[in-house]
Amino acid sequence: MRSRGTIILAALGAFALGVAPRSARADEAPAPTAQRDAPTKRRVEWNPEWPRFRISEYVGTAVLGGASIYLYRWVSPPDQPKWHGNNFFDDALRDWFVADGRDGRENAGKVGNILSWGGAAVPFVIDLPLIALVHRQPGLAWQVLMMDLEAEAVSGFIKNLLFVEAGRARPSFVDCAADPNYDALCGSAANNASFPSGHTVNIAVAAGLTCVHHYYLPIYGQPAADAGVCVLLSAATALTAFTRIISDRHWATDSLAGAALGFGTGYGLPWLLHYRYGGAPVKTGAAGMTRPVLLPIASGNGLGLGLLWAM
Repeated sequence: MRSRGTIILAALGAFALGVAPRSARADEAPAPTAQRDAPTKRRVEWNPEWPRFRISEYVGTAVLGGASIYLYRWVSPPDQPKWHGNNFFDDALRDWFVADGRDGRENAGKVGNILSWGGAAVPFVIDLPLIALVHRQPGLAWQVLMMDLEAEAVSGFIKNLLFVEAGRARPSFVDCAADPNYDALCGSAANNASFPSGHTVNIAVAAGLTCVHHYYLPIYGQPAADAGVCVLLSAATALTAFTRIISDRHWATDSLAGAALGFGTGYGLPWLLHYRYGGAPVKTGAAGMTRPVLLPIASGNGLGLGLLWAM
């Protein structure tokens, strides 16, 4: 015989689902225990409560994306810096961390290039194919792609506009005046485009996109894996910002501003315009289904990712 507490819980559960509890019938067999106790599993699917990409967003993404490309390709930073921006914080971190020789600075720059562009590719070359091909959700992949492009367009426009309008001299400006061979950018207008750190913006956008998508969509199939890729790209963002200081290409405040701009647009725009309307991530009662799990793999030769199927 069911206890009063069980009956109350069942009634409350039915009410929460928006349906009235059915009266128990004497000849009605109880549901199998395994079916009643089956754990819920999040699904990779578009929540109907999330607004789909709007016409205004398509237009805004195209306009800002085009403007970003125009600024990057055809509008140069000022020939002379508008802003040197020395301060105790920036000067102290530069003194502590910048590499002594040009080779060391260039090597740090190469590491930053790999981290920035490699991390920026994750939402596009890993997540989108998984959504479209493994989870068989091409419509969802399209929505995620457009959110990604929207964040890239907005962050790119702001970044490239600040290069021109802020015109901050890179930390190497004074050293370039004393030694034109101090850095490859010495004597070029690009040496006056320090604010913000573009490399940091690029990977921070990807980190924000990855964190927000994997919170609402279990793309890798396991909570630890979905949270782990967010942590991984966030750490890679911090490391990229650090390499920009070591390479003497950016002040610390340039890197901090780049991280804030990139992560803010990458996480903030999809959440503000779409995900926040749906509340908690989508769940389903289907248990026992296979799901893809993306796991990090470490070996003596380096690091990588492996795709496994779990029950």
